[in-house]
Parts: sequence; structure tokens; C-alpha cells
Amino acid sequence: MPTAELTRDLSEEYTQLFALAKIRPEHKFEVDAVADRIFAPENFSRYQKVQDSTGVPAFVVGIIHNLEASFNFNAHLHNGDPLTARTVHVPEGRPRSGSPPFEWVESAIDALTMHDLNNWRDWSVPGIAVVLESYNGFGYRRNHPQVKSPYLWSFTTIYSAGKYVGDGEFSPTAVSKQCGGMAALKRMIDTGKVAIPMPAPPADTGGVAVTPSVSVENGAPPPRSTETPPYPGHLLKMDSHGPDVLDVQKRLSELGIKTGEPDGDFGDQTEAGVKMFQARAVDEDGNHLEIDGIVGCKTWDALFGLATPAFSIPPPEIGSLPAQVLKVAAEEVGVREIPLGSNTGPRVNQYLDAVGVGPGQPWCMAFVFWCFKQASAALGVSNPAPRTGSVIRCWQLAQSLPKENVVPAEKAKEDPSQVLPGMVFFIDTGQGRGHAGFVADVVGGTLVTIEGNSNSVGLREGIGVFQRSSRKIRDINTGFVAFA
Repeated sequence: MPTAELTRDLSEEYTQLFALAKIRPEHKFEVDAVADRIFAPENFSRYQKVQDSTGVPAFVVGIIHNLEASFNFNAHLHNGDPLTARTVHVPEGRPRSGSPPFEWVESAIDALTMHDLNNWRDWSVPGIAVVLESYNGFGYRRNHPQVKSPYLWSFTTIYSAGKYVGDGEFSPTAVSKQCGGMAALKRMIDTGKVAIPMPAPPADTGGVAVTPSVSVENGAPPPRSTETPPYPGHLLKMDSHGPDVLDVQKRLSELGIKTGEPDGDFGDQTEAGVKMFQARAVDEDGNHLEIDGIVGCKTWDALFGLATPAFSIPPPEIGSLPAQVLKVAAEEVGVREIPLGSNTGPRVNQYLDAVGVGPGQPWCMAFVFWCFKQASAALGVSNPAPRTGSVIRCWQLAQSLPKENVVPAEKAKEDPSQVLPGMVFFIDTGQGRGHAGFVADVVGGTLVTIEGNSNSVGLREGIGVFQRSSRKIRDINTGFVAFA
């Protein structure tokens, strides 16, 4: 009998959750990258071999491969342990037969048959969901039912926080930084990569909790009962006018903060009301708002409730240079210096060589140029990026571009909608030095970036290529450039 068992109640729960789930805007680019890597021909061909032996759909094999081994083909599909030996973590001692080092396909077949998935036949949405949850274990469901398993739902609106950080060690505040399996599946279906019939969701009886409710007392106001207006894409502050200001004034009034008669004019009373609200509220991450009397994306989202849709910037057009350069950059995420901290390594040296700089030099700008070089060659167009390894020199050269291609820092803070995916951000760190990287996505005032010569916290002179989602537009002190 398969390890997974799908009851009627469980099937209805999965179906309803999947229908309600939305990809969180700040993780959209990451989810897309996971789906693209699963269907990359060199990866998918291996998953197809596993499917041929087990019957497990190749895309499901890919989902599990990301969750267990972050797409590492030198690791066991069981748990991410290296193929150079049998597994040492749970499940330990796998595969039982054969001798190390193991081939990835061989080990993957053992992992799936160990779970009896070669006998599983239900590859519907709930059928896949129960396979994934049983593969990881039902610890969340048994011990922390208020948390929907991040193994399935991380990066969707179904999951917010709570995570096992060690064997049997649960943290209610830890947040998964891994793309959940159902988030990846939802994106694959939405983009046509996977065709699965979608059953109608069961009636919402209120029995499925999606995210924790909030109240004014715990720092965030309840969402409106009426339709929430989207963030307008620019700052609202003293002397602003129009219907967006009117929405703010009416919402403050609903929350008991008086700003006079709502009139659409942002004056002293409105500024004071906004400051009072900011002093009481937190953003969606639980951080205190800046008390400046200015309504940006964070204040707007807090003001109208956590359900407020974030201001959305459209992705680059498929087939365009910005789209291609982001694809190239995303495929480089995970490159590391060898040794760490040396500004050298086989791939790093290729970045440096592209701008005529030798090993051992800072390489964030060289990485940007190299990505443009690869993307331009793939599209058969000329490379528009200046061939330089200097961040400051590149910014100076960009000033000769059309003005719509260059967005200075102050202009970006005033109107975040000017910052687009595919742009390069520039930071001046002083003494003629700087840091640069790609804008992969924009969620309100927050950037998803891909950066070379960086690290997980975004420092220059880092150790590799990282994707980050914590830089704010207001933190970019020089500006943004569209080299296309």
C-alpha cells in the first residue's frame, strides 16, 4: 500500500487550499525560476528517466529534487545527502543495494520506490499534495496544525510562518526560505507547463484556516469589508491630491483617526493622521513602520490590511533583452568563489575576463556585463552594457543614455513605478567604489535582486552570486539603469 493515503476530507482540504493559494508577489520571481529549472532540458531529461522507471511524473520528481537537494545532481533524492556514500540522515543507509558513489537516477528511483510511489496512480492536484506531504512527513499536521506545511505551501498566501529548524525542533517565528511544492505546481499550471484538470473547489465552510487573522491590538488593522484599492505606485505626502489621498483619509477615519472632512487634499491633518497610524502599526513582516507621515507601499499595505494587493510591476516581455538577461543571471545563482573570499574561481574568472580584469578583483560589475554579453549573444543583438568592471564608471557612462533609461535614486523614491525588472541598480559605497546588480522583480518598494560578488545579507565583496529579496528602493543611493 502506498505511503500516501488520500481520504475524501484530505482531498477536499488540498483542493480548497490550492484554489485559495496565491503566489506571494515578493517570491514570484523565485517561483518562476524553480519552474524554469525543472523544465530545463538537461534537468528534465533526467527526471524523465526516473518517470520511465517509476511512473512518477517528471515534474513531480523535479519538485521533490528542489525541495530535498536544491537541484543538486550530486545528492540523494531521499534527503540531499551526497551520492558519494549511502544516506546518513533519515532515511539512513539508502540505497540498500549497489555501491557508492551512486548515479543520481539510480538513487532517485530508490527514493521514490521506498515510498511506494511507483504504485501511486493519483497525480491530480490533491494526489500530488498528499504525496509531497507524506514524503516530508506529517509533523506539521500532527503537532502544529495551525501551520500549513511549508514543504507544500511556502511562498504562497497559505503559509506565513512556523518551521521545523532541526529534528523535532519547531520555531513558530521561523519562516521557510524554500519554494513550496504546491507553489511550484501552481505556477507550472498557470504557465501551461503542466496540464492537470482542476476540480471545482468545495464550498468554503470556514473550516480551512489560511493565514493567521490580525487585529488592531496586535499591530495591524483588519482588512476592509469592501474591495481594497491597489497601491497607486507613488508616494502620497504633503500637498498630494486626488482619489488616492481620499482613500487614505477615509481609511484613517474608519480606524478612528480623524483628519477632518475627507477631501482628497493631503494637508497637515492628514499627515498627522498618517503619523499616528504609523506609530501604532507594523508591516507584514512585523517591523515597525517609519513615522514620517508619508504613505508608501508599506504604510499603504498596513493601512488597508494584509490582504492589500501589492503594486505590481509587469515582467519584461518574453524574448526581450531584459527577460533574457534575467534568465541568464538566474541560472548563475549559486556560483561561489573558490576559495571563498578570494574574488577568484573558475566561473568568477570568466566574469572578470569579460571586462579585461584579472582574477582577485571585485567582480559585481563584471558579472552584470557578462550576463548582458551572454543574453545579447543568445538573441543575436549587440551588447548595450559598457565593458567596465567599475561600478562608478559604468554609472557615469550610462548618463549618455536616453533619460528614460536612467532613473536617479531620488526619482525612484518619488515614483517606484519607474524601477523595472531587468534594470541594473547602482550603489555608491564611497571612495570611488560601489556595488551593482540586477533588479529581478519589484514588489511595492521592495526589490528582488540578483547580485554577483555579494552574500546573503547583500554586502559588496561577498562570496558568490545570490538572489535577495530585502533591498528597498529607498536604500539604492545612486540609481537604476535600463541597458536596453
